[in-house]
Amino acid sequence: MSQSHLPPSETSPLLRSTAHSIISYDGEDDLTSPSSPVDFTPFNKVSKTDLAWVLAGLWSAVFLGALDGTIVATLLAPIGSYFNESNRSSYIGTSYLLSVCCFTPLYGRLSDILGRKGAMLLALSLFGVGTLLCGLAPSMDSLIAARAIAGMGGGGLFGLGAGLGGPLGGWMNDSFGWCVS
Repeated sequence: MSQSHLPPSETSPLLRSTAHSIISYDGEDDLTSPSSPVDFTPFNKVSKTDLAWVLAGLWSAVFLGALDGTIVATLLAPIGSYFNESNRSSYIGTSYLLSVCCFTPLYGRLSDILGRKGAMLLALSLFGVGTLLCGLAPSMDSLIAARAIAGMGGGGLFGLGAGLGGPLGGWMNDSFGWCVS
């Protein structure tokens, strides 16, 4: 078997450059190579600084999404006693996790429709509005609804940060109160 007819392996290149396979657009075989190399510059060249800022923004969004779910788990007892409805405090976590579970698979399809940037912006918007409404909630019912809205956005941000949520939430509650968390 000749060199050009060998099956591909993991070390062989996917595209092989052979002189007899170059065909010009006018139908004639082009066996000559260009005299000077073509200067190729990619259209979407991103500087290392811009890439670092984009990645830092993405990582912090994912971190905050996961952190939020674990902070509130630590604060269920203080929140329940604040509203004098400790028997309903489990619904706070349940509404968030239920909406995260429902919306996480939908963000895959939304990112196909809106693009990755659009899906991330939608997730951040829903998460931010829901979190703001949680801090402004006047009753347990509105807090549960706000947690569900935050979970709709959290479904797109789920990931890192779950390990720090409990200790950080307890510290924030002791220092500033549950509304700040």
